[in-house]
Amino acid sequence: MERGAGGEANNWPNILMLPRARTISLITLLALIGIAVLIPAAIPPAYAQGGDPPTPAPIPPAARLNGLRHEYQTWCNCGPVNLMMALSYYGWPGDQTVTAAWLKPTVEDKNVSPHEMTAYVHQQPDLAHLRALWRYGGDLTALKRLIAAGFPVIVESGFQPEGHEWMGHYITVVAYDDAVSTIWTYDSYNGYGIGYGEETDYAQFEAWWAHFNRVLIVVYPADREADVMRALGPLADPAAANARALELAQAGIAADPGDGWAWLGAGTSAAALGDTEAAARYVDTARRVGLPFRALWYQFAPYEAYYHAGRYHDVLALADETIAATGDCIEEMNLYRGLALAALGRPAEALAAFDHAIQFNPNAAAPREARALVESGAYVAPAPLRVVAPFVP
Repeated sequence: MERGAGGEANNWPNILMLPRARTISLITLLALIGIAVLIPAAIPPAYAQGGDPPTPAPIPPAARLNGLRHEYQTWCNCGPVNLMMALSYYGWPGDQTVTAAWLKPTVEDKNVSPHEMTAYVHQQPDLAHLRALWRYGGDLTALKRLIAAGFPVIVESGFQPEGHEWMGHYITVVAYDDAVSTIWTYDSYNGYGIGYGEETDYAQFEAWWAHFNRVLIVVYPADREADVMRALGPLADPAAANARALELAQAGIAADPGDGWAWLGAGTSAAALGDTEAAARYVDTARRVGLPFRALWYQFAPYEAYYHAGRYHDVLALADETIAATGDCIEEMNLYRGLALAALGRPAEALAAFDHAIQFNPNAAAPREARALVESGAYVAPAPLRVVAPFVP
């Protein structure tokens, strides 16, 4: 497809082989297995230890960032090019081929996730002066504060250009104006208008953003981390952000019980909060209500929820379905296949699946971590409190 309309999208961090815990924080879960590149950027110590969240600054009625360099995306490259555009704000001279070479070493890769984009920033020597973080549960208030404080924000949203079916897409927010209820974005597919950005009214922007549980990515100078946390307010704490995302999704369900995106968002947030049983039920309902066929190419809460609920055959079925639909071009599918196979007592097949994922994307940390656990005999399958019934469409 020309310009690769979308193609990359979000998956919440892979929580591998962990005892189920209903309320344990996402950072704690990830720290237990040592996948450091998936842990969101550090929170200032006082806040991390239960202190008061930083007091956000007042929000001006309008703000704009200047100096970003726009590029149109090559095929299926909206993740790498939007990261490039955000980095260009800080003077980074590279183009999308540089970011893509690390984020998707196999050109056909159809998914680049927020945790991979933040990992890129943290692992490149020429970006040592920068940091990045991502959160679920974003809203216009947090978005405006970040822009007003001088930080470009990448968001992931639904996208359906004329003549195409729904797909996932990244865009970079550069401005807002309350007087006209408008957001301006640099869009790697649609362009940037007459130089100021593509215009989208607040309501439309939020509706598409909700398709990806309102995920946002912020790149910022390391010495301005406190300013970012202040702008994020309650969302500075990943667990609080996940809880807020769940509240927003539940509100969407209450407003429209037929909104599959709201059910999926609730499942994603419940899974991130460690409530496996609720996550699996939310996901089941999202699938019954109906989602576009590409939805689970990008968002992996169903695989995570089913895996931790002991529904390993559902994980395999979903992964195999996506592999068939995409031509095996999403390494996460082989990660989840491997996890499910390991849980089913089929270690040789699990190792083969992990090897396939690693070969496809050598920079992906989770398949390597999972492979090491299975190969060493240290892997332990999740122990759900109660197995949720298999999905029936």
